[in-house]
Amino acid sequence: MKKKSLKNGKSTLKTKLEKDLEVALKAPRKEAKIRVTAFIDLDVYDALNEEAASSGEKYQTLMNKYLRAAVLKEISAADIKAIKIALGA
Repeated sequence: MKKKSLKNGKSTLKTKLEKDLEVALKAPRKEAKIRVTAFIDLDVYDALNEEAASSGEKYQTLMNKYLRAAVLKEISAADIKAIKIALGA
């Protein structure tokens, strides 16, 4: 939803996404969150949902955890291998 406001006589439009991005940019990088749209394979989605159901976490949280581990190498190679096995990769 867009909100129209006047500042110094000029009209500005600020979307929720823009506001969220401003907040995220002020936070430490690890704590900042942004919304993205991505296409993932259905089997990966199913595996994430199954694991989420058994662990009590949201599938998006798990996906972020696995992306962080793979991209930023924040967990051991053995853990990454276990994740790949669990996801059938």
